[in-house]
Amino acid sequence: MIELLKRLWESTSFRLTLNYSILAIFTTLFLIGFFYVQVFGALRDEHLRQISVAVQRLSIAYEVGGREEVLRMIELTLSDRIDSGQEIYLLLDENKHTLVGNIHAIPGLNELPEQQVVEVQIKHIDALSEGNVRVTKLAGGETLVVGHELGTLNELRAMLSRIILTSMMLALMLVILGAYVFSSELKYRIGRIRVLTEQVGAGDISKRISSESEDIFGLIHHDINRMLDKIESLMQSARHISDTVAHNIRTPLTRIVGKLRETRNLPGVPAPVQQAQQEAIEEVEKLSVLLGKLLQIAELNAGVHRQSFKACNLEQIAEDVLDLYQFIAEEKGVRLHQKRIDAVTLNGDSNLLASALANLVDNAIKYARKNVNVGIERKIGHLVVISVEDDGPGLPESEYENVGKYFYRYHHDSEGFGLGLSSVSAIVELHRGELIFSKGESGLKVTIALPAPSFAQPPT
Repeated sequence: MIELLKRLWESTSFRLTLNYSILAIFTTLFLIGFFYVQVFGALRDEHLRQISVAVQRLSIAYEVGGREEVLRMIELTLSDRIDSGQEIYLLLDENKHTLVGNIHAIPGLNELPEQQVVEVQIKHIDALSEGNVRVTKLAGGETLVVGHELGTLNELRAMLSRIILTSMMLALMLVILGAYVFSSELKYRIGRIRVLTEQVGAGDISKRISSESEDIFGLIHHDINRMLDKIESLMQSARHISDTVAHNIRTPLTRIVGKLRETRNLPGVPAPVQQAQQEAIEEVEKLSVLLGKLLQIAELNAGVHRQSFKACNLEQIAEDVLDLYQFIAEEKGVRLHQKRIDAVTLNGDSNLLASALANLVDNAIKYARKNVNVGIERKIGHLVVISVEDDGPGLPESEYENVGKYFYRYHHDSEGFGLGLSSVSAIVELHRGELIFSKGESGLKVTIALPAPSFAQPPT
């Protein structure tokens, strides 16, 4: 239950709906409270008016007929049984003895102010109640008390309070239910868009979202589909252009290499010419390799290879790469260590992952003095970490942000095109991971952090 409430509260749509609904509730409560105050204010004013009219009527009767007339009018009023259960009448003589009335006494009557309506305790023969009374001293010394009991008014107030409280609880329950329903509907509508973006992000740009209505979400669906149609068309055009360029460039380069090889071996060709031809062949071949690497990185950035993702064993990939580079490391006098290799299977492209690891190991062997450590470790939090660390001179921390950029080489006299780490970065990004450069114990440490093995599912 707590987890359900936590998930609901984490939903933005649920919080927004709940906030606006609570605002509506408080607005309604304000109106109800205003109505409540006005109604009971009107009832109280009516009681005060009735008390004042009764006092005025009895005061005039006393002036006309004296005590006897007041007694007669009070008895007549009490005998008609109209509001007799709520009206309060009490007439005391000059010695405070009761002459007539429908109550037994009022505690503290002598201390009450005259000609003012006050709320007091009314004592009946067997019970106490509350009421508003007005005390008037008559000319002959008599005390006239006229008022109105508050029992019915208090009952009405309590009943309305219960109704309001119950309504608030029901409204709050309905608000929470409504917010949940609205949140679920909004989550479903937006969830379809999120599923589409995940599929497109996974490399399947042919996916589209079906529109079920012509409301604002339907219009958004149409806009997204049109945008994807345009992006797919542009990507196909760009891919066609790149394929055409690659073909039109590689073919002449291949012909050039072929012609150079043919003429190099012709009889009578001077040695300097043969040497120049060999250097030209090597340069053209390097240019062809460079073109291939650039096209490969472009394909990686476009996410084309995600469609060929399948389960691959990182432990096996690491062993194959280490076996391949073991001889190269021994020739250079470097020891290649398996620091820790955990068994991890994840969805990805095994050839690309092997290429990325091979690039890192090759660089580490190139700059290491004696040791290169390679490890694959499963971390807490569903994370897989591939690390390659050497004991070479390393790099200044200020250069970490430049490593992986196209054609970047810290040592300009080193071999290569400066695309090796660019290719690694593109492969890691394709697998939705992160490439991290840091200072090792004595040299440079390169870490590939990949999400949980359940990441990067092949598109359906």
